[in-house]
Amino acid sequence: MSVTLRRIRTTFTCICLLVITSVTIILYSTEKLPYLLSSFKACNNRDISTLQSARSQCFSVGFPVPKGVGLGNHLFYYAAVMYVASITGRRPFLLTSGKTLDKAFDLDILREDISKQCPFKPFNHRYIYRYDDSVTYLNKVSPNVTVRLDGYFFSWKYVSPIEDQLRCKLRLRPELTDFVEKFQTSNVPRGWDASTLVRVGVHVRRGDFLSKWAVSIGLTVASKQYLSKAMTYFVERYPLVQFIVASNDIAWCQNNIKPSSFDLERVNVTFSKGHSTEQDFALLAGCDNMIMTTGTYGWWASWLANGTTVYYSKFVRRGYDVWRWSRAADHFLPTWIGMK
Repeated sequence: MSVTLRRIRTTFTCICLLVITSVTIILYSTEKLPYLLSSFKACNNRDISTLQSARSQCFSVGFPVPKGVGLGNHLFYYAAVMYVASITGRRPFLLTSGKTLDKAFDLDILREDISKQCPFKPFNHRYIYRYDDSVTYLNKVSPNVTVRLDGYFFSWKYVSPIEDQLRCKLRLRPELTDFVEKFQTSNVPRGWDASTLVRVGVHVRRGDFLSKWAVSIGLTVASKQYLSKAMTYFVERYPLVQFIVASNDIAWCQNNIKPSSFDLERVNVTFSKGHSTEQDFALLAGCDNMIMTTGTYGWWASWLANGTTVYYSKFVRRGYDVWRWSRAADHFLPTWIGMK
């Protein structure tokens, strides 16, 4: 009987232990399991968030800007980045050690070199003053890869597709617009009505384009005959014309652009002297129309002026290196007027 009692007690004890264990498991599950699940979910979310952040960071396109290049080149590099960003859905960045663009514009663009932290796909532009149609293949690059641009993108075909966006972003700094307003007001020719005159910017690129290296690869400078012909184009179309001349060789301009060639009662020539690169650029961009010679500085001043533009059609020398990498129809807007 004692044996039977012991068996009963043992069985009862086992049943009690089983019940207690089951209850403990149930209580643990109801309290701990949600915590474990939430912790697991949180960890997964952190992983996903980290992955998405890394993907977003690498889903970029940028241009490491070479040192020593001017404002016009910087603007084409900027436009190239914005264009490729638009066709690939990437985030744009611009790497430059200088403040060339910042002196003229207040741009909201990342300046960090993302390609140092991310795998990247290099794209080397094949031409200079010409469109490279292989750029369209960049929309096939993996989303986890940064696109790194290099070379020259000196074509309106990268600019016009995003024109509205660029005109919104490329607004001159307030101090430059104030400078232009004061310059225009203080330089109205005597006896003229400022509301009826037409301002035509004239940019004359010389300087470095006369160097042995520039000449050897086929770069050119415009002749005084071209300038006279281009100015005559506007004189014949407007009753009152004020030409505002800016150049990196203003002395040559003063010696070769003669106001006396025109009727001084209806034509005025004003030379911009002693102003910064950005101030001259703002003066040109603030004109109604433009006459450009060679180089990207005059190209962008003409684009921002957004009026009638006359350009020098012999901007490169036929048969030379730059000529082989150029096409006038790709560089100059179709609405611009070419003259020799």
